[in-house]
Amino acid sequence: MEKGNQSSLTQMALQALTKAVAKAVKDHRRRGIPLAVWRNGRAVSIPAAQAGKLREAPNPDRIKSHGAKS
Repeated sequence: MEKGNQSSLTQMALQALTKAVAKAVKDHRRRGIPLAVWRNGRAVSIPAAQAGKLREAPNPDRIKSHGAKS
């Protein structure tokens, strides 16, 4: 796969993942179901009311692909 196509595919995957997470958070808020999130190396549940404190989009500085140089 060419490097330009790989970058485009990565962006499309991140967009799809972001939309899926937003949909899941919205559904949990609507239904009042706690969300499972990853914090400090552990999976924890948070009340749906706290879901507004979650970032709407991923932090691009924390996303690294295999072989990425930092």
